[in-house]
Amino acid sequence: MRKARRTAEMQQDPGPPMPYPQYGYPPPSGPTHQDPSMYMTGPPAAMYNPAAQAASPGYYPQQGMPYMGMPMSGEQNNFSMPTQLLQNPAVANMAMQYGQSLMGQGKEALDRELNKYVATSRVKYYFSVDTAYVAKKLMLLLFPFTHRDWSIKYNPDEPVQPRYEVNAPDLYIPVMAFVTYVLIGGVSLGLQERFSPEALGIQASTALVWAIIEVVAIVVTLYVMNLQTKLTSFDIVAFSSYKYVGMIFAILVSFVVPSAYHLALIYVSSATMFFLIRSLKVQILPEPSNAAYGVDSSFAGEGSKRRTYLLLFMAGIQPLLIWWLTRQLARP
Repeated sequence: MRKARRTAEMQQDPGPPMPYPQYGYPPPSGPTHQDPSMYMTGPPAAMYNPAAQAASPGYYPQQGMPYMGMPMSGEQNNFSMPTQLLQNPAVANMAMQYGQSLMGQGKEALDRELNKYVATSRVKYYFSVDTAYVAKKLMLLLFPFTHRDWSIKYNPDEPVQPRYEVNAPDLYIPVMAFVTYVLIGGVSLGLQERFSPEALGIQASTALVWAIIEVVAIVVTLYVMNLQTKLTSFDIVAFSSYKYVGMIFAILVSFVVPSAYHLALIYVSSATMFFLIRSLKVQILPEPSNAAYGVDSSFAGEGSKRRTYLLLFMAGIQPLLIWWLTRQLARP
């Protein structure tokens, strides 16, 4: 009887209810009843239970409301506002005009800084060429013996651009010839199974160093001999770099007929010397009219000799440099 009575009492008093049975939390243990919220490690259950949200008197974030810094569904459209602005024709035109203005200001600043050291107009003059000029100048460099008129026509207002005067020096052909020489050298090294990036870099740097040494030597010679000529620094660079055209020709001949390399070397060396002598004679040698200006004939004779030596020096070093820079690239 006592056992049956105790069982009935236990059924009537099952004990304290289990907090949030949907999560399976165990009932609190201990002599006293504790707050069930102390066992919660996450947000309230009402946030994830729609039924609990409706029954709970508290305030919980509803669907679409920001939580933990996340934007609402309506706020996500704000990210597309820059794209919509750029699609506006007025805004796009304004942005384009502003960009062009910035580019123009940058170009002016760059030109201003370059003009402190090198006049941009002078550099543009040496690159003012066209296809007809390049073809005529290449023929003149390879076959100068048939050319008759070596004088350079001048305009009293401004210098005649190279595309209008085949005898005028330019920098387009020297630059393109130097690049082509490096590329042809790489092909030659590849055919000889000696190609490597290091070898190609050594070839290009060697040619560049020798070009700088040649120009510096000519400028120093002009200064030491105290010679006043019509040559500018760009003229010296142009005339001293025309030899790369002949060097390319000699290397290409060695590709076709390896035994004809030395014959091609002799021909291009002679052609380069003849071209330089006839082209520089007008600009280096003085005109025979010094007596009319009261210049001593003996002084004029000494100046003429020094100018002749300079002319022969500039022309005489060309065959040596042509052989030195092509000897390793010619196909044996």
